[in-house]
Amino acid sequence: MVNIFKCSTKELKALVEYKNVLEKDTRFPKDFWTTEKYQYKGARVICRILTRYCLENIEKLELNQLPQYNLKQIKQMLVKNKLFGMIQRVFSHDILMLLKNAYPDEFRNRLLKEWMWSKHGIWHDDNAIIEAVQDMVRKEGILRINNIPHFDWKKRLLKHGIYNVLSYFNWSIYSLFNFVYPKKFHPADFKYKMKWAAAESLENAFHFMHKTFKSKRYNMNEILMLSTSDFRRIGLAGMLMAIFHSSTLKAKEYYLYKSIGNEEHQKEIKDDIYKLIEEKQALAVRRRLSAAAAGKYIYNLHDNSTLYGYIKRHAKASGMTINDFISNHGFVYKSAKKDARELDRNEIWNLRKQGFTYVQIAQKLGSNPTTITELCNRHFGGDPLIPRPLEEYITVQELMDRYHVDHKTIMKLIHDNNFENHTTIRFRYLKKSEIEPALEDYINKSKQHISMVNRYSKAYPSTLGELS
Repeated sequence: MVNIFKCSTKELKALVEYKNVLEKDTRFPKDFWTTEKYQYKGARVICRILTRYCLENIEKLELNQLPQYNLKQIKQMLVKNKLFGMIQRVFSHDILMLLKNAYPDEFRNRLLKEWMWSKHGIWHDDNAIIEAVQDMVRKEGILRINNIPHFDWKKRLLKHGIYNVLSYFNWSIYSLFNFVYPKKFHPADFKYKMKWAAAESLENAFHFMHKTFKSKRYNMNEILMLSTSDFRRIGLAGMLMAIFHSSTLKAKEYYLYKSIGNEEHQKEIKDDIYKLIEEKQALAVRRRLSAAAAGKYIYNLHDNSTLYGYIKRHAKASGMTINDFISNHGFVYKSAKKDARELDRNEIWNLRKQGFTYVQIAQKLGSNPTTITELCNRHFGGDPLIPRPLEEYITVQELMDRYHVDHKTIMKLIHDNNFENHTTIRFRYLKKSEIEPALEDYINKSKQHISMVNRYSKAYPSTLGELS
């Protein structure tokens, strides 16, 4: 009840004007609300006294009775008692702001928390809570209940004007949705900080880890190899810091053994992690060796300095020689120096004369092409099928270009005179001192060749000098 004896002069003048409006059924004076309409700071004194006088003295409402009415009903009371102009001009129909202006201390002390957090004040009704939350979920387009924990519900509760409903559930998002959808969720499903400070935080952490690992389809080996950055990447960083003091070892221990700080369990986890690291390194080594291998053999390791340094470093760390280290991973290292001592040069010569390439010879002798090349250069001065010294020999193509004779003619001279005839993989080498005099004699004496030259010289006079 408003005590007029405690009112200020300004308030009393406002009450006098209000009484005239009620008794004489007139309007408030012009610009009566203008001053407080453009007042942006502090309490609007005239609006406050008139609102309280209307509700308490005219409608006879006690302070503890106000939560029984919703905002729409309060507005109807004020309009009925000639205060529509105040509602419209000063507060733009915001009844909650109007009430906060009239009862600032009561709102500050949460005596009127129904209005402080809501536009309706109806959350004492369980059915109203369920209906409002389900309507919000439907409007957000969520078709499956399992997807509810994936959203930021505090923002959505504010957007739909029902944020105050959390006050009935100790501001817990989980408790709200567990009330509306019983036994459909776990506290750890919702991303909010309170779950790590609760008494059941360890159980929440286990559930959260299990759910995350299952959604990521991690097997046990992948879980053991998770690092701090991995926990951060999959959204477990907050849990790791709050519950396990940023220790991935403790988090894995609790997930696997439901214990924390057990030395035996931690030792088993460390041993398993060490084995997985060794397997991972071995797989990486085999992958590098496979890329450089020819079948099961590794050749010319010194020519690949990157691979050689990589293998040497890991072999030293394992306390093994390079040969043993490579053999341990299922390959055979063929060293050129070692092969050179084991191969017979006569056998290489015979295989080369049969027309086999260096690669084919290496495959037949279980060696590598580089070793075969080095042996040929050392013992034969290069390819054993190329005669030496090379300056004394000429190829068939060079003879054809120089003397303008065909391949068949040259080969006939070789066979008829039994000249030297060295056949390699690519070329045929003939001794200059034998074949060139024979070709010159053939050009000067062969009637067939002379006839051909004369025929072409008549057809193409410009080529006479070249053919002769």
